[in-house]
Amino acid sequence: MRFDKFTLKVQEALQEAESLSRSLGHQSIEPEHLLVCFLRQEDGIAGAIINKLNASPQKIERELENYLKKQPSVGGAGAGQVYLGGRLNKIFDKAMTEAAQLKDEYVSAEH
Repeated sequence: MRFDKFTLKVQEALQEAESLSRSLGHQSIEPEHLLVCFLRQEDGIAGAIINKLNASPQKIERELENYLKKQPSVGGAGAGQVYLGGRLNKIFDKAMTEAAQLKDEYVSAEH
């Protein structure tokens, strides 16, 4: 996967999702990790879309955080290895396809 084809906001959110995953002792970065980080971005598209749907980004973020805290964690030597989970890989593949169909040079959160 070519991360240099992601916008800066997506790259930042992915780095934060990796940190979040590590802090919770998770071995993989899943869509929920990334969504939490998108919701934390100031002036991010995820929060704006959720607001337009008359929902609360803060409430969704809290629910996701609670969900993530309940997921299995790994300690010891295995805790240092973090990878993109299968579901997140599929999302990125679809986002890259969407960007290509729209003839966009970079993959953004909208994709």
